[in-house]
Order: sequence, then C-alpha cells, then structure tokens
Amino acid sequence: MIAPDLFAAGTPGDDPIEAATAQFDSLTQKLPDGGIHLVGFSIGAMVAAHIAAARPERINRLTLVSPAAPLQLGNFLPQMAGQPVFRLAARHPRLFSALTYGQGVLTRAAPDFLMRRLFANAGGAEHALLENPEAAEVIRKGLYHSFAQNPKGYARMVRAYVRDWSPVLGAISCPVDIWQGAADRWVPLAMAQALADRLPGKVRMRLLEGSGHYSTLSHLNLGDTSTPSGKMRGFGALRVAM
Repeated sequence: MIAPDLFAAGTPGDDPIEAATAQFDSLTQKLPDGGIHLVGFSIGAMVAAHIAAARPERINRLTLVSPAAPLQLGNFLPQMAGQPVFRLAARHPRLFSALTYGQGVLTRAAPDFLMRRLFANAGGAEHALLENPEAAEVIRKGLYHSFAQNPKGYARMVRAYVRDWSPVLGAISCPVDIWQGAADRWVPLAMAQALADRLPGKVRMRLLEGSGHYSTLSHLNLGDTSTPSGKMRGFGALRVAM
C-alpha cells in the first residue's frame, strides 16, 4: 500500500494535479502496468480520477470513498457542510488563502476548538467518531498536516477542486467502486449518485446507512469479501486518508 502526500507534492507554483500525477509516477514506477488499485477519499477522489484518466494502462480498479465530485454536476453546495469554504475559494481566492492561514494559526493554538467548529454541521455519525480518542487524534493530526504544515498545498488543491473538472470523468475506463455514507454532510448522496451516473464504465455503488463522511472509512473493503480489509479495520483507513 502506497499513500502519497498530496498537499506536500510539488512547489507553490505547481499545478496540484500535475504534481500529484508526477508523484504517482515516481512512487509506482516499479509496479507492473494494469495492476494498481487506486483509492481516493473525499477531495482526493478528484486526484484519483485525474490519475485514472491520465494513466489508464496502469490502473485496474478505482475506489472512491465519500467522493467530492465536481460541483458542476448539480446544485450540491447548499447541502454541503463545506459550502462557505468552496464558495470563498471559487469567488474570492485571496480571502480563501487568508482563511487558510487563519485556520493554520488556530490549528497550532486551539486544535480542538477548530475541530469542533469544522465538525459542527457534520451530523451525529461524525460527532460520535470524535468521541473516540483514537479517531479524534488521527483527525487532529490530519488537520495540522493540512492547515499548519502545508497550507499552500491545501489551498491549491481546494482551488483546483472548485474548478470544473467534470470532463475528466469521461476518460476513466476502469471499473469504479463508490463507497458513500447515507448520513454524509460533506458529500451529499445526490453528488455521489451524479458522479456514478457520469462515469462511462462499470460502477458499483456501496451505500452505507448511518455512516458519515469519515466514518465510512471504517467500513472500507478493497477486496471482494463483506468485511473491512485488514489494513482498513478500525481506524486504519482513517490514518491512511488523513
């Protein structure tokens, strides 16, 4: 299993998708073509989709978990907990950069306060997840990595996300699994369904009743059995994703 560091890839002037694709090429250069199972969580689904489209000969399966699909596929923003951030990134990129800087300051000074604010509208499934000290620590470290250590990389990725990247979906030729929590407040079910409808090949939707954005990771199975994959049990998938 290889987990790239998407926010740290490249230099401040780099296109984040090009940088992530180059990182993918470097990390997988010794692996045979057609044998890679690519996984993308949340906004990482955008990166995984681009790589699957750009390197079809290398990818044999694509798994998208709680996937943040192109905003242009429908009117999803009113249903998304991240609506204010995405609107700001799309309309006022400088203010968005300032917000990201402020979140970095808060991450260092008051990480638990920031985490509670970010999860305020996340729903019961995610609130229950934060009650687990192990899960909360993983998320806390993920926020620190994004906002405090790599704010420019995080901001570049969000700005890339709010642009229209829906044409990429038509170039994905491998089978796709979508894991979606029915109680996800960051990625509404309608967005995941619109993504599935736009993909041209074989798509399998795994709908998890009662699961939220992050808690869906605890059910993730990358094989063909009904139980979570070994490295994904418990909070294993959360550690990899964050």
